[in-house]
Amino acid sequence: MKRIILFILISLLVLPGCSDRDEKENYPIYEGTVVFKTDENDKYKFLVLQNIRKEDLKHGTLEDFIELAQDQEASYYFVDKENYESIEVGERVKITADFNQQESSPPIRTVVSIEKIS
Repeated sequence: MKRIILFILISLLVLPGCSDRDEKENYPIYEGTVVFKTDENDKYKFLVLQNIRKEDLKHGTLEDFIELAQDQEASYYFVDKENYESIEVGERVKITADFNQQESSPPIRTVVSIEKIS
């Protein structure tokens, strides 16, 4: 009987530790075009739309981009200063984002990693 109780206690301690996988592999990935950049109080942010025509990108305003965001996958992304300075409006990016997001329209997510795509 003591062995069974000991086995159950060990199982309760060991099994949860073994099943705790690295969630980084499962972060959501988004692709789109950077249409707007802003920095406020050392917080750097991109607005990324999944699809946008070059003409809309050239002549659009932030309000136009937010309106376009209602009909497609779009989000603001917090980025670090280095990425903020190296990625320009109009560039396509592939973003791995954190699971947490602020509920707004469009949502605000935090970037885990970002890369330029062609």
